[in-house]
Amino acid sequence: MKRVAVVLLLAAALPVMAAEKWVEAYNRGVTQVRASSFQAGAQSLQHAIEEMPQENAAQRVRDQIFTYTPHFWLGIAKLNLGDPDGALREWKVSEEQGAIQNTPYYAQLRDLIGRANSEKQRRAEAAAAPSKQEANSAIGRALSAQMDAVTAGGDRSETYHAAQRRLAEAKDINAKAGIDVRAYKRSAELAEEARDLFANAADDAKKQRASRPVRPNPLPQRKPAPGEVIIPFDDLPQPKQTVQPQPQPPAPVPVPVPVTQTVPPPQPKIEVKKPEPQPETESEALVAARMAVQQYRRRLVTLNLSTSEAQRLDGELKPQSDAKAIQRVLDQVAAKERELDARKPAEVVTAPDPSREQLESAYRAFAAGDLTSSDRALTQLLSTKESAEAYLLRGCSRYTQAMLSRNSAPLLASATADMTTALRLNPSLRLDPTSWSPKLVAFFEKVKGR
Repeated sequence: MKRVAVVLLLAAALPVMAAEKWVEAYNRGVTQVRASSFQAGAQSLQHAIEEMPQENAAQRVRDQIFTYTPHFWLGIAKLNLGDPDGALREWKVSEEQGAIQNTPYYAQLRDLIGRANSEKQRRAEAAAAPSKQEANSAIGRALSAQMDAVTAGGDRSETYHAAQRRLAEAKDINAKAGIDVRAYKRSAELAEEARDLFANAADDAKKQRASRPVRPNPLPQRKPAPGEVIIPFDDLPQPKQTVQPQPQPPAPVPVPVPVTQTVPPPQPKIEVKKPEPQPETESEALVAARMAVQQYRRRLVTLNLSTSEAQRLDGELKPQSDAKAIQRVLDQVAAKERELDARKPAEVVTAPDPSREQLESAYRAFAAGDLTSSDRALTQLLSTKESAEAYLLRGCSRYTQAMLSRNSAPLLASATADMTTALRLNPSLRLDPTSWSPKLVAFFEKVKGR
């Protein structure tokens, strides 16, 4: 009989020992996370989850009732360890299990999920930044090659037009890439192809110009002096020499025909209108540089930084700027963009507000039936900080006290006042019928409907 009694005692003690094991791991993990020991806290919480994976807003072990949300705290630890994806997975499990919605942590959970998504976006942008910079540099080189081709006279060839199409496609992909690294790489490849084609078009134009025959320059004609009139005339006729016979007297010498100078009639003056000056057109490379500077300026405005550097770079871009000056500005913009990418991100928020611990303690006392301690803790909390959750919990505590008291009217009035204040601070508050008594839920809905 004694052996049977010992075996029964051991069998009854084993579940309690196991429960204490995961409870200790959970409490240790929460304490470590609050102390910013995230790696050790994650290990303790993971150990607790392995033995008790289901969260519970009112977990009971022996005579102790407490809030058990290991996935919520493990998500905080993973977010601070640089694993936003792991944090989002833990918080998704916590939401799917449903206990977190009945705890004061649920409001903070939504904010933490937003921070984790922002961190994921920042990391994706940082990962795509080198590819984006390479694509922008390749497009800049292609634009410089395009200017060389136009200067050489190769802008009428089919090679030049093919390069234009590739460059336009590279720009379009680059503008829509976002954080897609492969899209930026494709844009850079197209830009390099366009640059090679522009270079070929420039070389062909130079070869064609070199193969053309050189036309001799016409002899310079003397320009008439102001007021001088040049009169054209024919050459004087030369007199013919005739042989006269001896016996006859010599023939009379022929008199040369007098030369008359004729002045042509004056021609009407034709006024030649000077061509009207055309406005200077900016090159495609200059336009691309201006767009890069404007993008850099918008990023400075987003980060609440001074835009004086962007204004200086924009001032260096002139309509007469050559390719070297434009490229120099593009290189400076790229360097400034890299400096912004390397800026240290804001530190992720760690543990919840310390006042949450007081609220959690009050809730545990309420769940354990210690209504006086719960009311006292909530009153102390509300004396330092106004909280909708604290007012609601104190209203629930005073309603429960009223139901257990013979003189319920003052307590019911106080409970009504607390719930009304809680709804004024947060109209979206609700009581889950699966976790609270039906009479308490009905009383709260009645107050809410007033």
